[in-house]
Amino acid sequence: MRGFSLIETLVAVVILVSAVVGPLTLAQRSIRSAVYARDQVVATFLAEEAIEYIRSIRDGNEHKRNNWLNGLEQCVGKVCMVDVTQVANDAFKKCDNKDQKPYGSSCYLLAFEGKSGGRYGFKTLNWEDTRFVREVTIRTIPSDDNRSDKEAKVEVKVLWQTGNLPVRDIIVREYIYDW
Repeated sequence: MRGFSLIETLVAVVILVSAVVGPLTLAQRSIRSAVYARDQVVATFLAEEAIEYIRSIRDGNEHKRNNWLNGLEQCVGKVCMVDVTQVANDAFKKCDNKDQKPYGSSCYLLAFEGKSGGRYGFKTLNWEDTRFVREVTIRTIPSDDNRSDKEAKVEVKVLWQTGNLPVRDIIVREYIYDW
């Protein structure tokens, strides 16, 4: 018994590596899951934010005695983008991204401006692209583009991809009415 044999040393190294790799793998998966969960929460809030903004436009139209869909025409029967950091006339843009198609969408990636409160919107100076795309569609019921309709379905779809995971989406639907 002068020392350890080569086989005993290899067995000890395998056991040591197994003891270290297991917790590290678990930690890596936990971090990836936390990042995915964060992105899912952000996507849900981005979808709800667009719904609330559209409701606000509808309510403002009621108070001004305008047509209830005034200012929302860009999205009625079409896919559009909504930037809640803009005034109502500039907040809606038709999706026409012909260059890059992030996640198969014709809408642009949302941008993030973190210096003054962390806002998401259209890309402007010093704003960084995010991994989120927000598509908004408003369909009047019973038929699109009929301004006399009294009900509309608002559908907001937010797409994103976290790391090398598949592209995910969140869809929020809301029905709004002409009071």
